Amino acid sequence: MIDKNKISDFLSKIKEKIKSINSWTNIKISSKEKIIFLEQLSNLLNSWIPIINSLKIMNYQTKDKKIKKIIEIFLKNINKWLSIEEIVKLFPKIFNQFDISIIKMWEVTWKLWESIDLIKEKEEKTKELKWKIIWALIYPIVIVILSISMIVVFMVYVIPKVQKMYKDSKVNLPSLTQHVIDTSKFLQNNIWYILLVIFIFVVLLILFKTNKKTKIYWDKFMVNIPIFWILIRKKILALFAWNLWILLDRWVIINQALEISSQTLENDYYQKEINKIISWISTWKELSTMMWINEIQSWKENKYFPIELSSVIKIWEQTWNLPKLLQKIANKYKKEIDNIIKNLSTAIEPIVIIWVWIIVWILIMAIMLPFFNMVNVI
Repeated sequence: MIDKNKISDFLSKIKEKIKSINSWTNIKISSKEKIIFLEQLSNLLNSWIPIINSLKIMNYQTKDKKIKKIIEIFLKNINKWLSIEEIVKLFPKIFNQFDISIIKMWEVTWKLWESIDLIKEKEEKTKELKWKIIWALIYPIVIVILSISMIVVFMVYVIPKVQKMYKDSKVNLPSLTQHVIDTSKFLQNNIWYILLVIFIFVVLLILFKTNKKTKIYWDKFMVNIPIFWILIRKKILALFAWNLWILLDRWVIINQALEISSQTLENDYYQKEINKIISWISTWKELSTMMWINEIQSWKENKYFPIELSSVIKIWEQTWNLPKLLQKIANKYKKEIDNIIKNLSTAIEPIVIIWVWIIVWILIMAIMLPFFNMVNVI
């Protein structure tokens, strides 16, 4: 006998889950939308328009339903006398710990627009560096996909016709041609299975990189991926140095600044490494020592925290001038990323062209070689 109470409880749990999924606390907007939202709010606040009036003006101007919903929630909670810090905490998928800390600092000084400007600037830098990495990776990925697509089309549609032609002419096929024909037959017979395997692999990869338990392994792989690891690490370190500079320049204590900065990196492996450092310095060990450089002359380097960053920390421990040094090193990393992308594009292009040329040459030779054996048939 089925227990109706259990079924009712089960259905109520499902309903609650669906409600939580659709809840406004799960609203997520793109980085571009967030920057536009912050820029509009900052401009209005800078014009000395009260925040309630600013939000009402934005609500009237915007056509985006999600932004309208966010503004409505802001207005509703401001009327309940909640602080801006408390309100932004209601949107964990939009505002991170860095945003909350900056708002908290400036809200007490009645200079909220300054915190909005800083958050906007951070978002712009993050987006800029992210897209630079994507554009560096997108060229070789597109070329590889196009090459594979060309090979598949060639194997499935062209080679069968060539095979039929040579079969009718009774020509002895060279081993290269025979291998290409065998590969073509395999693709024709198993194309849907291959596509299914690729689809399953992509789904599993997405689940692997988004799952909380396995994401750290994906993030570790990304900072060690061949050729591109330098670019990815520089991007992470540039954001880390920039965020740390902002927080320390606003008199946030080093432990808290490190923790907040690590949470904005979107890389769990680096976050784990920084958390180790935080736990060590809480036992009164030097930060530079925990970044694997005991002395400025030792040249002992950690591959995840390069010597120039450790050296800056070492200098700070003697001069107490870390924020300015971090700003300089963040700008240095940004310039290095620009140079790496330019050099990477220049280096990858001939490699990709040679790879495509070799594949095309093999296919052409596989088709043309039997012609040389036709003399024996004649």
